[in-house]
Amino acid sequence: MVDKTEITHPIEIKDNSIERVAFDLMEKIAADEQYFSKNDALKENPRDYYLKLYNQCHKTVSRPSIDIDNLLQK
Repeated sequence: MVDKTEITHPIEIKDNSIERVAFDLMEKIAADEQYFSKNDALKENPRDYYLKLYNQCHKTVSRPSIDIDNLLQK
């Protein structure tokens, strides 16, 4: 398996995009997890922690039943 990532165009994260909402959600969850507990996963491998958390958040906000505009207003 080859670990290779290519980006073929500029990345834009707009205020109301799924990616932006997922990123904001990830930041809030990470902040709460750091505040309320001693998160061993974050200490051991922060890159893995954040990538997994972002992936989970992206899957969540990508669901058709999620109203992103409503989430942004909160």
